[in-house]
Amino acid sequence: MDRLKQIDNILKKAVADVPIDGVVQSSDWDAIEKKLNSRKRRIIVLWSFVALIFFSSVITYIIYDNPSKVALQIDNSIDTLENKPIDTKVENPISLDLPTETTNDLIPKIHPTDKIVLNNPVIPKNDLKLSNSHHDEFIIKIKSKAIKAIGEEQQNFDFEKVTIHPISNLKKSNNIKSSFKGWEYGMSFTPSVSNKIIQENNSLSGLINRNYNQYIGNQEKSSFANNFGINLSYHISPKIFISSGLYLTQRSEYLNYKYTITEFPIVTNDEITDYAPLNPLAYVDVNHVGSNLYHFIEIPLNFGYKQSISSNFEIRSQFGVSLLSLTKLDGKKGNFINLQLEDLTDLKFNNHNIATTIKSGLYFNKPRFNIGLEPSYSININSLTDSKTSALKARPYSYGINLISNIKIFKND
Repeated sequence: MDRLKQIDNILKKAVADVPIDGVVQSSDWDAIEKKLNSRKRRIIVLWSFVALIFFSSVITYIIYDNPSKVALQIDNSIDTLENKPIDTKVENPISLDLPTETTNDLIPKIHPTDKIVLNNPVIPKNDLKLSNSHHDEFIIKIKSKAIKAIGEEQQNFDFEKVTIHPISNLKKSNNIKSSFKGWEYGMSFTPSVSNKIIQENNSLSGLINRNYNQYIGNQEKSSFANNFGINLSYHISPKIFISSGLYLTQRSEYLNYKYTITEFPIVTNDEITDYAPLNPLAYVDVNHVGSNLYHFIEIPLNFGYKQSISSNFEIRSQFGVSLLSLTKLDGKKGNFINLQLEDLTDLKFNNHNIATTIKSGLYFNKPRFNIGLEPSYSININSLTDSKTSALKARPYSYGINLISNIKIFKND
């Protein structure tokens, strides 16, 4: 509407300049028509320019959106050049069919369907610079030595030796293969929930107080614990690895003792044969709430399997055994015979323990480091309590989320 209004204003101005009884000359209309055509041409040029930009963008996107095909062709060319060095004297020349779009100012009057016999593979004279989306690029330089002859059926060429100048990681595919072997090391932290599995020791089961489960056993629950340490792994193949490390590991249990001892057991030949009531003045009230902590130094040996699910993520699963050395005890515990509260340091435990561990989780992978998040479960194979002195076997266990970060040291074969 604004443009029509402008045209109307132009016409009104032109008519206003004409006398009342005058006549509008045809030249005036020609001038108006010329201005209108000029504006129309500018609009056509503008839209043509916009269309050109649009189609150029589309073509550029199509070309650069398929770097994998270019990279594949580059890798094949490089492997051929490396595995079979080019010699200036070739007994059996190579015959190539020129594609229909091939043009070259140096080879005039060649029909696309003609065959060219070459002493060496033909690559354009100008330096060729190729790159892919991973920023790995190289330059191939070839100089034409001489053109011997150009005939209607065959044309013979002689080229100098091909020279390849790597700019970055030229053997990308080979590096990927070699990077499967190498070391990873890092830190690991595992917040977990811990408890224990209780079993009777058959040789001493007669010493368990009849009120033990009610007052003590059923009042010991799961508690929070953690482990922290350094992990180390060696990757044998694309899918198999071995891991170990050094960890400070905890096992724990939550206690809520609230009972009164009103009788004492009578023991005969390592067995409780009867119970005698206590004088009410001798009753013992036990009221204790807290957590027991068992501290270990752990050295694991795990066998792992990994499966890539994308370029940056993989799933790792591990299974193995650990050697745990008991270093410290914190807390109190009810005695299984007389129900009295005792300090853990006064009890006997196995200092050396063996546990089995299984864990599996998701890892975020980068060329030089990774970050993992994996649920884990660990349980003692042997009893933590001494079977010679305890009527109960306790096998601690824990389950939690292992947070891990590694630095990679891969070999370059």
